[in-house]
Amino acid sequence: MEQRRGNTGIASYLLSACLMLGLCGCGTAAAGNGAQMQPVQAVPEEISYQLLEQAQLDYQVPEQYPGVWVSLGGYDSKGSKAVYFYGRSLPDSFRLMDAATGQCVYTGRLEEKRYNAETQEYISYGEFTDFTDVGEYYIECDIIGRSYGFVIQEGLLQEQFARTLTEIRSQGLQTEYEPQEIRELLQQVVLVLLSYELYPEVYEDGDGNQIPDILEYMTETVSSLVQLQQSPEPDELTYERIAALAKYSYLYQKYDNPHATEMIQLAAGLWQQAEKAGEEQRAQLGGEARLLAAAELYRATGQRKYAAEVEAAEGGLLWKKEQGTFGQYDYLAAVTYISTKQKVNVDLCSSLIRVVMNRAEEVAAGIPRMSVREVDLSREAVDSMLWDMAVLSVVEYVITNYEYGSLIESQYYFLWGRNEKSHCFREEEISGQPAWLACYLLMLSEMRTNG
Repeated sequence: MEQRRGNTGIASYLLSACLMLGLCGCGTAAAGNGAQMQPVQAVPEEISYQLLEQAQLDYQVPEQYPGVWVSLGGYDSKGSKAVYFYGRSLPDSFRLMDAATGQCVYTGRLEEKRYNAETQEYISYGEFTDFTDVGEYYIECDIIGRSYGFVIQEGLLQEQFARTLTEIRSQGLQTEYEPQEIRELLQQVVLVLLSYELYPEVYEDGDGNQIPDILEYMTETVSSLVQLQQSPEPDELTYERIAALAKYSYLYQKYDNPHATEMIQLAAGLWQQAEKAGEEQRAQLGGEARLLAAAELYRATGQRKYAAEVEAAEGGLLWKKEQGTFGQYDYLAAVTYISTKQKVNVDLCSSLIRVVMNRAEEVAAGIPRMSVREVDLSREAVDSMLWDMAVLSVVEYVITNYEYGSLIESQYYFLWGRNEKSHCFREEEISGQPAWLACYLLMLSEMRTNG
């Protein structure tokens, strides 16, 4: 309404000005040397104007997010429960409100207020772990308002675990895949089997046939991957195929030895074909996974030719570390080599343990005490975050470090929307990506085991 009044006043002013110009005879000629001024007939000018129906505003309202961050996926009634607070000024306490009644059911205090000089804002957190009543709630506090709603649910982690397994199984049952999807599916096989290897107690045998359900799901996925390989010739996914087949064979042999033997023979045949290629060609055959493939083949077969590749002074794992080319697959290769029951180089094992432990320290150091950072939605950022959590979950299994366990839990809730944009990575990005879903499964496995 203010904008409309402003437009009307301007239009009225313009109309008056034009009329005045017409009345004053703006077309008269100047007389000189005593000449008499001759009046000039004024020409009426038609004036056209129109009022705008709506105000035309050329600016965007910045996105607004709550200053109270919670897990949009809820909290397990028996697990820890924390909420973060962010703003230029923060209160001293918060209230847990029942969404159905609007009544306060719990009060808590804000802890460890920290000031960010760059943003000129404070961050803090509060806990309500000892509140276990199931239901729908939200957090409310003075100054910065309220959070989005969330649930407190019994057995929530177990439910999330079962849901994730269902999604993983459905991804392995598809009949058509793009090349990138096949690569992610191969990564998924390796990571899911690693999760089962480290945390077998969280995996069940639902149908009572003495085979854990997850191994049956991976059998389906591996069968699909084998059928999808149209040509016996090596391709850019060869070493990743070898790693997935060898790891599956090693873990499945006690349930179906003939089938496991068939898979390891297929993996060994692929290795032989790939190794016939020159060094430059091997790099095009998924060479970043070559040492992982060698480590998995060695553990499954005990043949020293595979161990020699991992242990090599030039081209082996430690050489790659010195060259600065140690990648995600190499961390997995190190874990496989360290855990094998075959004869290994003890000094190399000690060095690789330090490499993996140092990486875990780097990951931990890069995660703030509270998840205050720009929420990067790029594929690279999400990929890096989840692979880091996979490494941290592996190290947490080895040493059961309380700090690492807390960081895994913190990142789990970060992925569920406890971040500055209340963005739920679990629902938006992770669900459709096989490898990311497997990294997430590793996190869940650790939390269910040590939470």
